[in-house]
Amino acid sequence: MRAIIKFIEGLSTGGAFLSALGMMFIVVLVVVEIFLRAVLKTSTLVSCEYGGYALVFLILTGLAYTMKEEGLIRINLLTIHFSEKGKRIADIISGIIGAAITTFALYYTTLMVYETWELEMTADTIAETPLWIPQLAIPIGMALLLLQIIAFIARRAIDDK
Repeated sequence: MRAIIKFIEGLSTGGAFLSALGMMFIVVLVVVEIFLRAVLKTSTLVSCEYGGYALVFLILTGLAYTMKEEGLIRINLLTIHFSEKGKRIADIISGIIGAAITTFALYYTTLMVYETWELEMTADTIAETPLWIPQLAIPIGMALLLLQIIAFIARRAIDDK
């Protein structure tokens, strides 16, 4: 079980790496856009569009790592009064609820991407980007988050022994 948890945590770290690449892409895109506008008096015409896509990508691929590193907001108003066993049980229950919600989101965002691909939808911009490409970040991020939630539940269940 611990090997599976380590593997999932490795995937989460990989997601964080992809998130960092998304941030670097945004920085390069902004620098290129500034240079083109200031020096050459022209534009890429796609910097806002692709910057937005990259922002969604970096947020979603970084979610699982953020959860792994306990960077998500937790409200402990009730659980601070629980025993250690009570806290573990509350974590497992909240993890199961989170996994259910994330599974729901994963299912429907996967359907959305598939339908967008099937209908050959493109952005109403000069680039006419096939929308399934940037949308793919959503189910990828949800899948990574779901795996990390499962690892969280497993880690709390193991600690309960």
